[in-house]
Parts: sequence; structure tokens; C-alpha cells
Amino acid sequence: MVNQDDARRVQNKHNAMLLARNGIPVFPSSGKVPLVKLYNRRDTEIKPEDREAAIEQAREEGNKQLTVFVGATTDPDIVKRMWRHPNQDAVPSVACGPARLVVIDADTKFNGPELIGKLFDEHGGVPEGTQIITTQSGGRHYIFSDPDNAFTNSAGALKKQYGCDVRGRGGQFVAPGSLREDGKRYGDQAALKAFIEAYTNGTIPPLPDYIVELIGTSSAEVGEDIPISKEREIIKQIDEADIPEWEELCAPLGEYDFDKLQAENSEFKSLYNEPGDDCSDNRFKAARHVMREWPQMPPEHLASFFLAFEGAGEFVDSKPRSGEYDNRQTAREWLKNQGLSKASTGEAFGAVVDDDEDSEYEREVAAEKEAEKAAKPKGTLRRMSGVAIYADPNWMVENICTRGMVGMLHAPSNAGKTFSAFHMGGKLSEGWEWFGRNVEQCGVLYCVGEGHGGINRRALAWSNRYKPKHDALIFRDGVPNFALDPKGARRALRKAVKEANAMLEGEGLSVGLLFLDTFAKAVAGAEESSAREMQPILDMLRELAVELDICIIIVHHSGKDTSLGARGSSAIFADVDFNLEIVNADQAKKKHGLSLKHKSHSAIIMPKMRDSGKSGRFEFKLEEVELGKNKWGNPVTSMVVVEVEDKPSEGSAFGVVDEEAPTTKDELTPEVNRSDDNSRLKLCAKIIKAVQKIGKLVGKEVHADAEMVRLEVKAMQDIYDEAGPDNYARAFKRRVFGGDEVKRFVPEANGSLHYVTQRGKPSMLVFKPRS
Repeated sequence: MVNQDDARRVQNKHNAMLLARNGIPVFPSSGKVPLVKLYNRRDTEIKPEDREAAIEQAREEGNKQLTVFVGATTDPDIVKRMWRHPNQDAVPSVACGPARLVVIDADTKFNGPELIGKLFDEHGGVPEGTQIITTQSGGRHYIFSDPDNAFTNSAGALKKQYGCDVRGRGGQFVAPGSLREDGKRYGDQAALKAFIEAYTNGTIPPLPDYIVELIGTSSAEVGEDIPISKEREIIKQIDEADIPEWEELCAPLGEYDFDKLQAENSEFKSLYNEPGDDCSDNRFKAARHVMREWPQMPPEHLASFFLAFEGAGEFVDSKPRSGEYDNRQTAREWLKNQGLSKASTGEAFGAVVDDDEDSEYEREVAAEKEAEKAAKPKGTLRRMSGVAIYADPNWMVENICTRGMVGMLHAPSNAGKTFSAFHMGGKLSEGWEWFGRNVEQCGVLYCVGEGHGGINRRALAWSNRYKPKHDALIFRDGVPNFALDPKGARRALRKAVKEANAMLEGEGLSVGLLFLDTFAKAVAGAEESSAREMQPILDMLRELAVELDICIIIVHHSGKDTSLGARGSSAIFADVDFNLEIVNADQAKKKHGLSLKHKSHSAIIMPKMRDSGKSGRFEFKLEEVELGKNKWGNPVTSMVVVEVEDKPSEGSAFGVVDEEAPTTKDELTPEVNRSDDNSRLKLCAKIIKAVQKIGKLVGKEVHADAEMVRLEVKAMQDIYDEAGPDNYARAFKRRVFGGDEVKRFVPEANGSLHYVTQRGKPSMLVFKPRS
């Protein structure tokens, strides 16, 4: 039997060392309780006198360790010693200040994940690069960079309004991948690896301004949720207005009897003449007083009042700092104080219809579903003659997709995913053949979640190269998040399709194809490797595809081991109706036995096609298109997909691509196969040494738990990190044994290595010495 405590301890220690090796200050904690003094400071930056005082305090509290550790460290050797008895059960925690990080901690007790999810969605989704870790209680940690160490543990209005705490300098968070003694965990190993990569690459973004403002806002300033569209509308109104002098607006010449207000309202008079030091609090309170007195005051008049009110702070056109404000703060104060004296009719904003219209729409959809159920009750029996009826599939792209389907296009990074999706969308929007296949012209809605800066250049490049006659390819900034706010995401897509259809009405078209680029954006906050978390999202997409009468294609990343297909849970591949995979010339030859016309070409293949044959190879090249000149006179370019002519055919002419990728040895040159074989033998030898080290002797054989061996052999852990838990066994067998074989003779060890699976029990690695 495997000692689960030992496995947990090894994993946590391994994670701590991995963090330290990558320059992330780490220390041991018992849950959230630090087990070292001065944990919020880097150990190499602590003064000798502070260190001695901390050690003395630890001794007084009963710490009898030979060495008392002080501060967070990035030294792997110190980490090894930190995790010795009595800290062997500790989990690794990251010190926010020394790491230059700030964490938004969304607690389920205060409905934090849902509330902050709505806030992110109002602003276009979670900022790209944000690391999102699921906590052991179901909450979420949103990790941002804090290069200036500007944030403490003060949450301001973010706590009261959105149920979130803040962990800045002086704070900590349990590292992703950590396992507690009770078996609960914080994220998984994939989350840990993603966090480390983002940290070392410097791609973790800073806190967005709207959260910074909430953290720095007095809790008294918390008001109702303000739709971002309304906020922008009022900001624009103030920006375009000619702001009058406040004195001109006051009696006797103007409409506001300001002297009377001060005479009758002593609280306001005191605030106006002797404001406090907190300018945001002053603005909030003063706006409430004046707008209660004059509820019809327009935004530009409130802006005029703030300019005359010293307590409001200094008005700036740039990003405001402490003691400053801009038109956004004025707009928010005006919006928060609507309807103080009487119930609002909505006239201040125009007709408010979105929520009611959406509710009515949902009721209609629900009624249609009930009608369908009544028409086709479950359990109805039908003869073969009643089922075997031909119906035109009504293909959008011949033999690939129809409305109501959900498909996937996936490839490694920088392989041309977006260019390929863009090309397909452009062809359908024009009604042009796609790689020789007939298409049905339709409107295309493209949700852009990554590479916002390049989308303009890509659109221009495609337009310059192909000269489209229609304008039926429509872009939406941001991909709705189905993990953090599923209801809001559904509403956002319905609204986007509805608005796009209105735009296309003059063309006589409607949206038929919708791209979500990328799927990672649509599921940010969920674990891609978890079928339990992915399946509900896939179900939602399918319901939307049927409901809106569109085909949805998710643009996704391949795993690091591209031979295993798309990243994440196998539920993703299993659920989609079709899968388009982009491979380069080497991958096409090695994985599928396909020869492309040129080594620089790529191809789209179909590993899965639910309602048609899987044969098909769509070869293309990326062609550079010059868009113009930069300020130095050098060309600015982008790329487009150019189809390589190849007569379409069926069956083996393209090579049938099975759902399960070939797992036999690669049919390459003898030299390449010999090199791969030598690498496998070396890895087998390392595994055998680990088996002999930690395993148990059973007769002449040595048996060891495969999980424990994985924690000892870095190459095995790397395979696990790349493939994820769902694909690990298959990836391990391919990488170690070269296919579906589960045994291998290793001359160096004079014996054979066997991989043994047992129903209901952990997998074992067994070394059998030669007799």
C-alpha cells in the first residue's frame, strides 16, 4: 500500500523547491498559518538584529529546532531544510511583498467568486495573463503583479461590495498545487506550472484600474453596481460638455440656491468648509447632499460643483492618483446618487430594457424546450423504418459543420490558429469555397480574447490579399467567461449574436458561425484538466449553438506534448462534434504519415468528425502581406492563410486519421528511431533506479507505486505536467515504452521494467532482474 502522507509530503516539498528555483520567495505554513518568523520579508534582506530578535521570539514561543528559519527564501537548499521535522507536513506559501505580487482572494462565504466575476465581465473579462487558482474551499485567488509593492492587505470597498480580500505586502497565499493533510488542494500541478511560467516570463498583469479604485475607496463610497455602458455614456457627456462656473449656476443668477442649502444643512456646510483628508470620501458625501437637494442636476453641473469644492481634490486629465480625480469619478458619483429623493423611472438613462428583454427571451426559449419535450417524450419506441430516413445535413462547410454543432480548432502556440480561424470565417462571410469545399454564406461573429493588438493588422492583411465584397465578418472584443459567470456569459453571447444579426440585416444574412478565441479565455478560473468543470461549460455552448442556430468553434491550444492532442480534459475532445488540428510538416509525417508539398507548409487535419468521414487534409502556407510603412520607413506586415491546391478526395487518398493517434513506433528514418530508442532506454534506467530506491522486494522483483516514482524522477513529473492527469498514462507509455507496450528490457540494468495497472488500486512499476 502507498503511504499517502509520504506522497503528499514529497509533492509539497517538490513544489516548494520548484518555486524557489524560479526565484519565487517561499516559506512553510500550516494551512494559512506561517511556520517561520518575518515570512513577509526575503531572508537575504533581513538585518542581523531583526533576525536575532525573531529567533529569540521563536525560542520563547517554544521552537526547539536546531535551526530557526527566518523569512521567505529562494534558496532550494534552505527549502530542503525548512521542510524537515517538524515541518514535514507544511504546505508551501508565497510571500506577496518579496514576490512583488498582489492577490485578490474571492471567498465563497461572501459570494466573492460570483461577484468579482461579474465585475470582470463588465470590463471585458479577467485581464489576460492573470493567474487564477481554485482554493481548497472553492474560492479563487486572482494573482496580479505589484512591481512597486503599492498594495497592503487593505481591501477597501472591494471587500464590502465584492466579497474579496486583498493580499499584498505583508500578506501571503498558499501556492498552487499544494496538498493539505485532509486531502484538499489548492489548484493542481498544471496551475503551479502555469503560475511559474507566467512569473518567470513577466506576463502576470498589474491590477486593473477599476479594482485599484475600489481598494483605495472608502467603504462609505460603496453604492449600487454601475453598468460600464452607462458609466461610459456619462463620461462622454461630461467630456463633450462646456462646464460652466459654479458661481454662474448658483442663485441669484442660476438655478441652485447654494446659500440656502448651507444654511439649512449644517452637516453639508461643515463638509464644504472643512473637508476631510479623504478626497474620495468627500466627493461621495458632498454629491449625496447636493443631489438629494437637486435630483435633476445633470452630470456637467456636478462636475462644475466638484471644481469649486476644494475637498474634491485636484482634477486631472490623466490617470488620477491619491488626492486627484477625473471625469470617471464624477460620472460614478452622479450615477450612484440617482433617485435619492424619488424612485427612478429610468428616464435618466433612456429605456432600461436589457434585463427584461433577456428574461422574456429566456422564458420563450424555455417554453420552446418544453414544447419539444412534449412533442418527443422520452421512452418512445420506433421501428428502423421510422428512423432510417434521409434528411439533408444542411452543411455550412460541406462534410464538416452545420448549425447547432460545437467544434474545436486547436494547435500549439504560434502555429497559425487565429490566422486559420480568420481564414475560415472570411471565406464563409463571402460565400467562397474553403479548401475546395462548398460553403453556405453566413455572417460570422469572432470573439477576440487574445492578440487584440494584432487583430486590426490581420483584418487588413486578409482584406488586402482577398479583396472581400461583403462586410459580414464581425468582431467582439473579449470572450465571455463561462467558468466564473455562466449566466452572464450566456447573456453576453445572446446579446452579441442579436446585435450582429441587426448589423447584417441589410446584407440579408444572419450569424451562422461563431468563434471563441481562445477557449482558455472562456473557461478562465476553471481547471481545464477536470472533466467535472469542463462538461457543464461544453453543455452550455451546445445549448447556445442549438438555441441561436449557429455553429460554435472553440479555438484552443494543444498540450505541450502535441501528440496527445488538445490541452486539458479528454471530455473536450469527446464532446465536440468535429476537431480541426493544425500540424506542421514534421508533425504531419511523424504523427499521421502525411507528406506535405513543402516543409514550410502546414495542414489542417480532422482527428474527429462525428457525422462525416474523418479523411481530409487541408494544406496551406502563411503568406506575408505588407500593410504599410512605419515611422522609420520599414514595412509593417501581417500574415494570411493561402490554400495549397490539392484535389479533394475521400478515404485513403488523404490517409484516414483515427480518433486515437497511432501509438506504434514512428515510421521515420532508422537514425531517428535509434535516437528515440536510446532516449527511452536512458529514461527506463533512471526509473529502475528510483524503483530500487523506494520499492519493496517481492520475491526477486522490486515493486513501487508509480505515483511515488513519478515524484522521484523529474522526467516523469515533466510528462505529467505536460499531459495532465487525464492523458498521463497514455503519454507515459508512449514516452517510456514507445507505444502501447508496458514492458521494456533495459541492458544497463540487466532486467526489465514493467508498468502494471490494477483495477481499483494504484498503478505499479515493477523491475524484474534477468534470471
